[in-house]
Amino acid sequence: MKKTIVGVGLLSLFATHAANADKAAADVCAASLQPHARLVFDAVTAGPEEGLTLRAALEAKVRELVFMDRLMRNAARPAAEAASECLRIARNCTGESC
Repeated sequence: MKKTIVGVGLLSLFATHAANADKAAADVCAASLQPHARLVFDAVTAGPEEGLTLRAALEAKVRELVFMDRLMRNAARPAAEAASECLRIARNCTGESC
């Protein structure tokens, strides 16, 4: 029984460490973004939407930023595309349906 508890504890430790590594890598990636893309990255990571795909979350946040006049309409798509790479790292995405 003790071995099982220790095993579960170690497994959860490794899972937590991996999640922190993804966040750190995403923060490093976000540091290299242009200001508009960084704005999108910060908006999406500030309010994570459970159950939404990355694309849906990006669309909702970018639309909100454009309507609030914090992001110009012509800069929205390039900013979202640039931010999506760092957001994929943050979400640990491996496929198209992230």
